[in-house]
Amino acid sequence: MSKLTVDSNLLAEIRHRVDLREPNAQAVESVAFMMSQHYDVENKAGPFECVVDSATGVGKTYILAGLIEYLAGIDNPARNFLILTPGRTIRDKTIRNFTPGDYKSITGTMRSEPVIVTAENFNSPSVAAAIKNTSRTKIYIFTVQALTSQTGDGRETHDYQEFLGASLYEWLGNLHDLVILADEHHCYRGPAFSRTIKNLKPEVVVGVTATPASADEELVVYRYPLAQAIEDEYVKMPVLVARKDDRSDDRTKLLDGVTLLHHKERMSEAWAAENGRIPVRPVMLVIAQTIDDAKAYRDILDSEAFDDGKWIGKTLLVHSQLTGEEKEKALADLDAVEDPDSPVRIILSIGMLKEGWDVKNVYVIASMRASVSEVLTEQTLGRGMRLPYGSYTGEQMLDTVEVLAHERYEALLAKRNTLTQQMIDHRILTEIRTTGEGTKVARKKTFEAESSFHFKETPSATTEEQRTDSQDKIRSLEERLKETEDRTVDIPHEEQTHLPLPFREQIEIPYVQRVAQPQPISLNQVHDMKPFEDLGKALTHEAGDTLTRTVLKSKSGKIRGHRAEDTVEALFLDTPLETSRNGLIKHVMKIRGVEQRANELRAAGSIVDTVIGAMGGSASQNLSAYFERAAKRLAAQVTDQLRDFASTSVTFGEEVRLATLKAPRKARRRHEPNHENTFERSLAYNGWQKGAYEYAWFDSSPEYKAAGAIDADENVVVWARLHRGDIPITWTQEGREYNPDLVVIEEIDGVRTCWLVETKMNKEMLSADVLAKKKAARTWSNTVNHSGQVSGKWKYLLLSEDDVNDAAGSWAQMKDFGQ
Repeated sequence: MSKLTVDSNLLAEIRHRVDLREPNAQAVESVAFMMSQHYDVENKAGPFECVVDSATGVGKTYILAGLIEYLAGIDNPARNFLILTPGRTIRDKTIRNFTPGDYKSITGTMRSEPVIVTAENFNSPSVAAAIKNTSRTKIYIFTVQALTSQTGDGRETHDYQEFLGASLYEWLGNLHDLVILADEHHCYRGPAFSRTIKNLKPEVVVGVTATPASADEELVVYRYPLAQAIEDEYVKMPVLVARKDDRSDDRTKLLDGVTLLHHKERMSEAWAAENGRIPVRPVMLVIAQTIDDAKAYRDILDSEAFDDGKWIGKTLLVHSQLTGEEKEKALADLDAVEDPDSPVRIILSIGMLKEGWDVKNVYVIASMRASVSEVLTEQTLGRGMRLPYGSYTGEQMLDTVEVLAHERYEALLAKRNTLTQQMIDHRILTEIRTTGEGTKVARKKTFEAESSFHFKETPSATTEEQRTDSQDKIRSLEERLKETEDRTVDIPHEEQTHLPLPFREQIEIPYVQRVAQPQPISLNQVHDMKPFEDLGKALTHEAGDTLTRTVLKSKSGKIRGHRAEDTVEALFLDTPLETSRNGLIKHVMKIRGVEQRANELRAAGSIVDTVIGAMGGSASQNLSAYFERAAKRLAAQVTDQLRDFASTSVTFGEEVRLATLKAPRKARRRHEPNHENTFERSLAYNGWQKGAYEYAWFDSSPEYKAAGAIDADENVVVWARLHRGDIPITWTQEGREYNPDLVVIEEIDGVRTCWLVETKMNKEMLSADVLAKKKAARTWSNTVNHSGQVSGKWKYLLLSEDDVNDAAGSWAQMKDFGQ
């Protein structure tokens, strides 16, 4: 028996670089562990075959990307990956996902730089050369029919290709490092697929699905059920819509659907306006059983008699029998349904969108003929599970997908066990264990999902229904999530309110407003002072005591320059330093786009003072000598930094409003008398010597540890844990806001510094959002500092969990470690 061989460093690096969600990273790791167990520990023959069971909407495509990155990055790398899809819809989506430059591409963080091979391009000269290049990573993306059949879609892959000396199918079968990634693996249970796998002789076969076939249960190495995804807020919460009356006709169901759609849209617009976001336009997916049914539903929706004609021209019919231009237009309209300018609000489908099609703004699903148990299968429900705003908004209407069932309430009660089975399953995770002999092995760990799934009974007006046994009541998914939250957070008997302590110094908070579009540039966006320090040092060279003189002479019709024979002593006219400083400030203020405002003038002065400070005692003399080059290079450096911010950053107005931090804090959690214990999110801690409030509570361990170090520092005057709305900093051009974790006021040698402190987990430090927030916070700090309206200097400090841990309780060292 050999030892387990897993590149843990590579797995960790991929998790961070590809920014995998926790369940997706665990899925990749589980495959890596069990593959090594199969080949390295147990010395089994190929292929190694497994299944990853991951809930729809969590991001199965990222699992595929993570697996490709890992297997292409290990010491003995694979170079040939075959992604099989059950149909053209998923195939086309997958091609887009792995095509660089496409707006749906996920390849930006992939270092393997794969070549995409499809039925349309595999015999083109460039792709043909890449196929034969053993050093290039290839991703072959085909429907399963294109490989399992020698006719129709499969004809080309089975035809002889001169450049390969075989058919593409035969070529793949002769590769020694073929990895097959079977998307929607549950679709491939037929003998043709098994025969294809056998003939291709792959090294690894990984099936990815949300609904594995029961016959494949032993192959599952990782399972992340839908209920857990809802628990972890990676997907919407489904809401089942039932009626207590007997109306179940098509018009009623459609009218209920558009009524919900109206509410979703109103809430989306209101929430987006309040939070400075671009509103998502909700759509409804209507699933019909036949094309004739779908056309009938469209006729209802497109009539003046239905909902006052509000949906005329807003429907899109998509089915498998569309051909030619009609099909191309329908698919183009379908692809653009997330676009805010798309007129489509209702999509009618028969079965074409069952799998593989996913947009984020499906908010209502109306399955017109199916029973509730059929609707709540993951294939159908999954079309509406993705989060349109990327995360939960806190507004239930926007964090849910409505499912129209229209079965009587009694029927729902009778089917509650079926519904539970659809949503919940035990979890499977592969982990590494050390045996008694000291050998590391990979083992599957099975444990119950932490979720339970219930439905809430709609309040009844009848006495009999009020007497319904409580154990038979259907409860809402929101209630289920609340119960889970209650189990993990120790809630005290009553909510407690805390005000700032009267004997602690008050914290004065400056507030500034984001400048609305069109956005001017601002010198407050210049954060990196090192180039200006370097420029100052470069200008400290002696000017010399002779003039450089060049004599122009003519010979053979050409003018040439020659050094003058005589040297002339240079005379220096020293310009007052203040004059040179003002001249440099004027050059900075002339940069295109810089507005002539007092705040900008102070920012320009701060930049120029950095250059002069780096020049030291020779500043006056050397600026007298090098003023023009100093002005030119200074303006160029400022322009370069501003260019980086032009399209993505925000600026703030000149007016500053000062207000004392005094908002009350309300906590429904257990209160601890001190902060000596290890961190628990459910606790509010006391015992602070310099906290503005008696109690403080935190979202993460790094926040808690940083607060402890700050509170213990002798130079800190006062600090506070910031809550939403305390210091809202706008960080996107759309107006999104965030609040840093802590505000700290310290005073050293009579100089006061006001710190905004943000703590992040290591893996988050280089994320686009964190970097954008850091830029915005520094622009905010510069704006406040250059306003002339605040005392003390405001600074922003970004700390990783390593920065906090390595400082070992020293606030001074944290500041040195942080960014």
